[in-house]
Amino acid sequence: MKQPKRNGVLTLRTKAETFHKAFLCALIVSVIAALIPNGLTNSAFAKSAAFREERVTFVSGTGEFEEVIEGTILIPNHTSSAYPGIVLAHGSGINKEGGGGNQTAVRKEAEVFAKAGLITLLYNKRSKGYSKTNRSYELLAQDLIAGVRALQKRSDVIKNKVGVWGLSEGAWVAPIAATKSTDIAFVITSGGPGISPIQQQTWNVENRLRHQGITNQSAIQALVRNGAGIMLSLSRSESDRHDPVPVLQNVHQPFLALWGSIDRQVPPAESAQIFKDAFESSGNRYYTLQFIEGADHSIYNNTDDGFRTLKTLYPGYAEAMTSWIQQVVEDKPPVAKMIGKTPVQMSSSPEEVVKIDWYDLYWLHLSVSAFILIICLFALSVSLVNKIRNHKPLLIKGYSNWICLSAMISIIGFWLYLVSIWMNGGRDVGWVVFGTPFLWLLLQTVSTAAVILTVISIVHTLRKRERQGRNKMELLVIGTGIIYIPWALYWHLCFF
Repeated sequence: MKQPKRNGVLTLRTKAETFHKAFLCALIVSVIAALIPNGLTNSAFAKSAAFREERVTFVSGTGEFEEVIEGTILIPNHTSSAYPGIVLAHGSGINKEGGGGNQTAVRKEAEVFAKAGLITLLYNKRSKGYSKTNRSYELLAQDLIAGVRALQKRSDVIKNKVGVWGLSEGAWVAPIAATKSTDIAFVITSGGPGISPIQQQTWNVENRLRHQGITNQSAIQALVRNGAGIMLSLSRSESDRHDPVPVLQNVHQPFLALWGSIDRQVPPAESAQIFKDAFESSGNRYYTLQFIEGADHSIYNNTDDGFRTLKTLYPGYAEAMTSWIQQVVEDKPPVAKMIGKTPVQMSSSPEEVVKIDWYDLYWLHLSVSAFILIICLFALSVSLVNKIRNHKPLLIKGYSNWICLSAMISIIGFWLYLVSIWMNGGRDVGWVVFGTPFLWLLLQTVSTAAVILTVISIVHTLRKRERQGRNKMELLVIGTGIIYIPWALYWHLCFF
């Protein structure tokens, strides 16, 4: 019987393997061809095609505040030999990775300007003369001016077409820089406050408390309005009292101010009116004031009615800035324009917090608190030691004991709660019961008990027979309770 020819089988197998390899190669090539235009072109390649970057440094400040500032320049990859320029000022925050003072915080806005054909400088905020508790807008304005001059030294920059942009805190800084340097050709602000920093922060904290369901006016008055007086008197920074109005009145460059309609950090309607009045009074008619409907404080997309930012540019924001700049660099700045519907604010900002009376001073309240705590702790300790060592009755007992305990608990609890609210910007007040923070209800309960017990003790002491039975330590506690009462009433720590 004849065997089949093996070379025929081998030929068929070889052809099949060749076809299989060819098919795989074609498939791989097709996949790569499909991925390249849709992947690389639309991401890193597209971005590099729009602009290129240069790391730079420049010196700003004098004396002890002289500092080398690190920054990045974004240069458009267009065909022009020279471009307009813009320098960006941050919002609040120190220079740390992910912080408000790092240049990455304004990167999205910087790319908008670079893609629109502006040489853009963004930089890290200074560390000398700027901290969470002490800051100088004058120094920050010097940095902005130094950045403008650094751009003007470049051959690819049109020297008389360099402007500045400032976000939030930077919107206080940018106008200051514009009043001090004619090198600045135009000014843009986003979320710019027309009020002082302490007034703005008070409004911000109050909004957050109301958003969490707090309607109890005594709690708001104590924790926010009275608390603002403590924070202002405690502050070492004169910038907390900064009045932007005189500065705005001295700005003569074209000015674009933008606000999100649901800005919960800066009162948009109030600020816009203040900006308008300032420009009109000074004769600067080259202003445009615009509201972006639905945007938050930073003109970003958001959720939770503007209280939670998504950190992506709101639709129309970039176009509003770049189209205005185009008109300005063509020497056709818009004249006295108001764009968008004026938003309805959650409330008006509290003007009274800017003024501090003697009874608002932090050292007075801390001194009273410390005195009461020391006396109460002393009275309780001496009474207890006397009982243990000498086996005698407690020097203070009954109402006096409870006055000491309740006063101490309410004072310590109050200061811890007040500081925590201001440290976290009012973002978390804890449980809310019937429009009042649960912790505040507890503090009010304990404090009211201390006041009532003090009044009862006073009445008993005024009776002759009771007065004869009081020892000096108990009288000291009652006297301390009398000092406690006005302190507690100032802070609305009583139910009455």
